[in-house]
Amino acid sequence: MLVMVAGHDTSAILITFLMRLFANDPAVYAAVLQEMEEIARGKQRGEFLTWEDLAKMFPPIFGGFRKALKDIEYGRYVIPEGWQIFWVASMTRMDDTIFPEPSKFDPSRFENQASIPLYCYVPFGAGPRICPGYDFARIETLVAIYYLITHFKWKLLCSDNFFSRNPTPFPSKGLPVQITPKKIL
Repeated sequence: MLVMVAGHDTSAILITFLMRLFANDPAVYAAVLQEMEEIARGKQRGEFLTWEDLAKMFPPIFGGFRKALKDIEYGRYVIPEGWQIFWVASMTRMDDTIFPEPSKFDPSRFENQASIPLYCYVPFGAGPRICPGYDFARIETLVAIYYLITHFKWKLLCSDNFFSRNPTPFPSKGLPVQITPKKIL
């Protein structure tokens, strides 16, 4: 069941939260729309999208447990060998010395990947335990966001910005939107 939840829910959650974030932040929506329109102008009809066409992500998973294999000193705390550590994916980007205004939705912060220290943002985990569905989620999200942004406009019909987890995050009142087709490029 975990594979089915991870394979379906994470991409759907990611796309849902992106739609909500774009609707709530017209400046970011406009910037992403401009980027997508530039991509569309550079593509021949029927030409496939690439990884570089969309590289911004919102963590679709909450986190996971890791076992300390030896005593670890973190700050002024000692985590003893054998203890379970729970990491929270969305918190991996909350260091304001690396990401200014870390709570603000700002996809442009990821444009210069070389300036981001390793493991400072791990929405799908990292290293040997990276999510096996990572590439699939990227493809699915890339295609869905591209077509949503270039083919439709939408507005939220509910101003609720709260979400619940069971076990993955989802908007508390769903995502009621009014979708309007727009002229295709």
